[in-house]
Amino acid sequence: MLENGDIETFVARSPVLEILNIHGSIKGWVRLWLVSNSLRCVQVCNSKTESIAVVNAPCLESLILSESMNRDKDNDKCTRVKIGNAPKLRLFGYLDPGKYVLETPATVIKAGMEATPSMMLTTVKILSFDVCFGVHKDINMMPTFLICFPNVEMLHVKIVINPSGNLNPRFWEDQAGPIISVQFRIKVMTFSEFRREQYDLSFLQCFFESAQILEYAVITMANPRFTSLSVDEMLSSLQNMSNGKWASKFNLDVNESDGEGDGHWTFEQGADFSDEDPFTPYEIPSSPVTKQQESQDGESASTEVLDTW
Repeated sequence: MLENGDIETFVARSPVLEILNIHGSIKGWVRLWLVSNSLRCVQVCNSKTESIAVVNAPCLESLILSESMNRDKDNDKCTRVKIGNAPKLRLFGYLDPGKYVLETPATVIKAGMEATPSMMLTTVKILSFDVCFGVHKDINMMPTFLICFPNVEMLHVKIVINPSGNLNPRFWEDQAGPIISVQFRIKVMTFSEFRREQYDLSFLQCFFESAQILEYAVITMANPRFTSLSVDEMLSSLQNMSNGKWASKFNLDVNESDGEGDGHWTFEQGADFSDEDPFTPYEIPSSPVTKQQESQDGESASTEVLDTW
């Protein structure tokens, strides 16, 4: 059982540690403070954490939070995630509005906030969401979260099924305003657990009408237990959307569920620095997402094209 301070002590005594994986039960509610000049990847899965603060991690590239144990029917406690000094952070997920409260050094992010420089996390290029479209509190946070990441180029959205949800199906048309990353940055979008619900179609229609440089969209059907529709029926429903209003021409693929329903991320993939995007379960030809790498001797940055598996 881990207790408060155990991980910080371990990290402080490991000056060359690059990968930190935390999995399983933790005694009580743990507050995790990350201070390290060497950490490049932090992954937390199936753990009860009160807060995760990236205080000073100048080399951190990936922060992956999965399957938080904080929410149950009797406990709506959220984990506070504060991003401080992390100038190389380029990959962040799975950001669940119902499980995490996002903070920057000067701002606690709340639904409906006006965009300010203090709430922006400009280095993140790859962002993944888990979201209950049927829960108003959760979906109300999603546009604000997206505003905080103005330079995202690849967006992953996975729907967490919530049969008791109740939401205005026109939420995205009526309440979500313009978002810079959606309009001018995102080139690849994946959408998992698609069931052709009105909530799903509303989000996709709004996204496609705004995404001006979108090149690829991959829609994955929900597990067959939750839908009886075929791939052809799903594709037909998407093609029948008002594509005359879509902001760009892009490749649209619809795939069957593999039955796993939880995506394809693993600790091994997340810690593989040669895998630019461990959230992507599909091969996207000539993926446009790029990574700028500055040389140690101060030479001009070079552009490396992402090659997904």
